[in-house]
Amino acid sequence: MAKARDMTQGSPARLLAGFALPLMLGHVFQQIYNVADSAIVGRLISIDAFAAVGAAGFLSWLVTSAILGLTQGFGTVFAQRFGAGDIAGLRKSVGVGVGCALGVSVALTALGMALAALALPAMDTPAELLADAQLYLYVLFGGTPLLMGYNFAAAALRALGDSKSPVYAGILSSLLNIALDYAAVAFLGMGVAGVALGTVLAQGFSLLFCLWRLRGFAQVHLGREDLRMDEAVARQLFALGGPMALRDGLMAVGGLIYQRVINGYGAVTVAGVAAAWRYFALMEVVGAGLDGAVAVYVGQNHGAGRGDRVRQGIRVGRRMALGGAVGIALLMAGTGRGLLALLVAGEAGEVAAVVSVGYGAMLGMALFLPALYLLYIHRAALQGMGDALWPMGAGLLELALRVGAVLTLPAYLGRWGVYLADGVGWLGAALLLTLALGRVLRREGVRR
Repeated sequence: MAKARDMTQGSPARLLAGFALPLMLGHVFQQIYNVADSAIVGRLISIDAFAAVGAAGFLSWLVTSAILGLTQGFGTVFAQRFGAGDIAGLRKSVGVGVGCALGVSVALTALGMALAALALPAMDTPAELLADAQLYLYVLFGGTPLLMGYNFAAAALRALGDSKSPVYAGILSSLLNIALDYAAVAFLGMGVAGVALGTVLAQGFSLLFCLWRLRGFAQVHLGREDLRMDEAVARQLFALGGPMALRDGLMAVGGLIYQRVINGYGAVTVAGVAAAWRYFALMEVVGAGLDGAVAVYVGQNHGAGRGDRVRQGIRVGRRMALGGAVGIALLMAGTGRGLLALLVAGEAGEVAAVVSVGYGAMLGMALFLPALYLLYIHRAALQGMGDALWPMGAGLLELALRVGAVLTLPAYLGRWGVYLADGVGWLGAALLLTLALGRVLRREGVRR
């Protein structure tokens, strides 16, 4: 049997680093996949095909982010039950969560299909990109239950202190995805549909791998009674997962407005901004790894009543995050143009224009990375303590600031108004979460 990781004992710095590093490694491989996948589309199909996938990106993210928020919230409940030593409660939460996740995935599949048909035209997607963008989304959204299952299983593993198995799943599925995408495009001529199908099949592999790893944990061996729906447990799961899914979904809605503004600049700008976002997994690698680590660490220690360790973990996570943000920002500023040039091929002037736009967008994000990383740490700490309202409020503020910025700043700054819009939202949300965390810690009797 696999051994769960108890984060209520030992050095907070060592525990956070040990938990976060595998998650960071997973993000690195996700970045490798993003580059390879984008190069397959941008070099083997066309720049227009690359732009079409980019134009579909925020609609895809709308469904994906809702799944990530929901399963992260469920995972926090699992971590609290495990930290409190309530194994029966853990099993019941996981069992009820299975049914809840399945029902939500069906609803999200229907929503995604409708959005692909109706929202892309409403967003003024350039006519030459529309058909490919819709086809890509139809295939991708068909695999929504697999994506939900993978993230649910990964959240359960992380709640038990196993951050490595989801990373292994991500690494192997990324390699499989690259191979499937290349075969579908280079040998089968399936275009963007083949790229989407490769992603769906790779997600199915990730789900099977995580389920196999979960079998090694006796704490989540479920009986028939565990799988029986329990309204009280379901309410507890959705009390955390629901606001987090809503928050992330609303952020993606802001992304749709952002994308509509970008679409107005034409296919080259769509491609350039999409290229910059393809490197976001690298830009957030340290922050996202610490986000997952802090959420589980705080969840377990809060469940165990260890307020002193909650405080220590937040301090350590904050220092790690700020150092990582500065380092990553400098790296992207120095290497961004070369990285972007890897993704597209074609007429020299068009490629240069795409790279120029992408580099501007990349610099805009890099400038605000410290704010984004603080947002991650403080949000994760609040979620670990079972507080979903402040993170949701911060998400709404981020949405309002981001939309307001992208609708107003371009009139004064041109494209740079678009490039800076995300950062304005990150900064506002980070400030709110910093104030909220102090308030919640005082309420919980934990001094920073």
